[in-house]
This record gives sequence, C-alpha cells and structure tokens, in this order.
Amino acid sequence: MKRRTLLTTMLWCPALFQSGAAGAGWAETVSQAKNSVVLVGSFQATQSPKFVHLGAGFLVGRGDMVVTAAHALPAGNGAPEAALPVIQVRQPGGNWQVRMVTVLEVDAVRDLALLKLNAVAGPALRLGDSSRVREGDDLVFTGFPVGGSLGFSPVTHRAMVSSITSAALPSPSADRLQAQAIRSLRDGTFDLFQLDATAYPGNSGGPLFNPETGEVVGVMNLAFIKNTREAVLSQPSGISYAIPSQYANELLRRHD
Repeated sequence: MKRRTLLTTMLWCPALFQSGAAGAGWAETVSQAKNSVVLVGSFQATQSPKFVHLGAGFLVGRGDMVVTAAHALPAGNGAPEAALPVIQVRQPGGNWQVRMVTVLEVDAVRDLALLKLNAVAGPALRLGDSSRVREGDDLVFTGFPVGGSLGFSPVTHRAMVSSITSAALPSPSADRLQAQAIRSLRDGTFDLFQLDATAYPGNSGGPLFNPETGEVVGVMNLAFIKNTREAVLSQPSGISYAIPSQYANELLRRHD
C-alpha cells in the first residue's frame, strides 16, 4: 500500500524530480560564473595597501572587457587622483592577479561603467534580455560582500525579484532631495529590479544572473540607488537593487 502511494506521488508530482535537477544545474552555473567575476578597485604604488577594493565586476565581450558600477571606480569613490582603476582576476590556483584597465565609457545616470583590458582575462558572461525578467523570478548574484573583511572570495546569494520599480522617486520635501536624485529625475528615470536578498558594498557592480542559463540580467548596485530612491530613509532598509542588463548591453554594443 505504501509502495502504491509513493508511486502515485511520483507520477503526479514531477516537480520533485525537476527541483533536484534544477539544484544540480544551479551549482554548475554558479561555479562557472565565479570564474568571470572580478575585483574592481584602485591602485596606487605609494599607498599601503597598494590595491583598495571598491566593488565587483564581470567579464563580457570576448573576455577582455568588464562591466561594473561607476561608483566602484576610483573617480566615483573619492580616491586620490593618482589612484588608477584596476581589476583583479582570479587565477586557476586561486590567487588574484592585478590587471590594468582603461575606462571606455561611464553611464552616470545608471551608474554603469565599461572597462577594457589589453588582453583576454578569462571567460566572459553573456548579457541576457532583462526585459524578460518578471516579478517572482528566482535569480542569483555574485560579488565580494564586505570586501576584504571576509576575504577576497566570490560569494553567491539567491534573490527573488520582489518588484520592478522606478529608480528614483520624488522626495516628500525638496530639502531632502540629494544631488543624485535630482539628476536622475531630471535626466529621466528608469526601471530597476528590487530584490529580497541583502547585498553589501562589495557586491556593487557584480552580476545578477539566471542560475539555469547563466545569462546576466542585471548589475548589482547599492550606494547609488540608496542615494536616489531611498534618500528619504534615515536608516538602511536592507533592500537590494540591480540595474537591468539592457543598459550594460548598450555600452557593450558601442564598443564591441
């Protein structure tokens, strides 16, 4: 009797098998994606440490370009003028190698940047169609939460898209609008992905991707969004955001 009941459950609940298969697929996708996620920061030979971690990024194109958040660059982070933008790429043995980059373009409105290396640095991630993302979708993001405090090891978190919402909202009082919020409202707002997972500054610039296909559908962002959409809040809300990948795709198409 028990055997018959189990067989009936198996026949009528194929999701039991699909769930296990999806989990295995996710693990493989995450493992591969980590090879494309890089450290983004500044380098200055006269300072100690020479490298200062400012955010995350990921390889695109032929593996010789990097998408990241503009505020993860030295110029957007208040670093000294002598500080150069660099990335660190993880080597097969687990060590990190510093690579110099050139800033190809910065999208200040959406806080995105495209960087160029002088050679292929590793496998590239594929930018997907962010217009197909729906509220309720399960996605994952990879970065370096809390920077070097937890060690420079790529960490992946699961996140559901809790809302697709406007990047900037008018403040209830004009004196509480910050400069970034004013600029965003003036230049035209855009939609972004609100996530139910907690991200940290070291996640900014990292990829938000589909764990089944590996396609990147967003670029994680923390500081910029909280200074526009959440300027009215006196305490951090714990909500995380991502810029849709369509805007990163536009950068790449202009330089690929």
